[in-house]
Amino acid sequence: MSDRRADQLLCVLVIVVLSVIISSNQGEAGPVDPLAYLWAVALGLLMLIRRSHPLLMLALTTVAFFSYHAAGFPAMGVAVPVAAALFSGAQTGHTRAALVTGSVTLVGATAYRLADQQSAAYVLGWELATHVALIAAVLALGHSARTTRELRDRTEQVTRLLDRQRSMDAEARMKDDRLSLARDLHDSIGHSLTLAAMHAGLAQDPRAGTAQREQSLGLVRTAVSDALSHLRRTVRVLRGGAGPQTTPGLGDLDRLALAADSAGYDVRVAVDRLDLSPEVETAAFRLVQESVTNVLRHSSGRRIDVRVSEPTPGTLEVRVADDGRNDEVPELVPGHGLSGMRERVATLGGTMHVDADAQGWVIRALLPREGSR
Repeated sequence: MSDRRADQLLCVLVIVVLSVIISSNQGEAGPVDPLAYLWAVALGLLMLIRRSHPLLMLALTTVAFFSYHAAGFPAMGVAVPVAAALFSGAQTGHTRAALVTGSVTLVGATAYRLADQQSAAYVLGWELATHVALIAAVLALGHSARTTRELRDRTEQVTRLLDRQRSMDAEARMKDDRLSLARDLHDSIGHSLTLAAMHAGLAQDPRAGTAQREQSLGLVRTAVSDALSHLRRTVRVLRGGAGPQTTPGLGDLDRLALAADSAGYDVRVAVDRLDLSPEVETAAFRLVQESVTNVLRHSSGRRIDVRVSEPTPGTLEVRVADDGRNDEVPELVPGHGLSGMRERVATLGGTMHVDADAQGWVIRALLPREGSR
């Protein structure tokens, strides 16, 4: 039920209840003045502004109550005429104002009845206790309704915030997964296709012998096959299918070096015996793989030095250098490869530096051996 519909229903209820009370006072004094019912209607209509102007409603209720009795109309009790107003005041957060209103009407009505020579024992005894209890119950009910509503609103707000946080976490995980897939695709497939293109060029070289052509074509087939295999695995992951996932490690560096050696590069690999976590070992391999790919694509040198060591306890160093000498150090233009390398290193809590001098390019990354914590 909407708030407006509830206020309208309460308005009608107050008018009906007060009209019944007024009608019940018809007796020896004769019929009730029809004007008395106007006050019942006025008190009921005040319920329509109980949410928008609660303090005004309480003030007008007090005025209407005392003006009714001042006009000499039949008594209609104390608590009942103002019960709905006191409840509404407490429900809208004005419990103190509602308490003051209830106290004023109770004191005023009691004094009026005593001045009217009504039984003091009855007025100050049973009737006063009953009215005090009713006013207290109405105020407690209104305050409880307000507290319950605020608790419900806060619960809903917390639920919305949690839902939003879960949505943001899911989006962040999806973004991380996309970046991870993008890095893997770029590093693995990019490396394989670079080797395939290089060896295809060697196979087309008219100076190459038959044996060299056959070797180059075989390496082209191997590189393309590796690229397709990784692409199929990636597609399975994207489709949500389960399948064996193989992650490269430092033990695969010899195969990586052999592919570059066959293309005419002198690759020297030095790896210390280290007990690394799988994520760090895979990251170290990918760093070397992308660094070698960059040399094959961009460097004029023919020698690649790869060093994986532990210069200080708990820190893994991956260093790849080439001898592509330059009279002037070229400006480094970061691409997807270097960006992906930096992302890998940053994810594990490490640092990476790319330097160039007259000797060539040097990529140096420092990683925590156990990965990020």
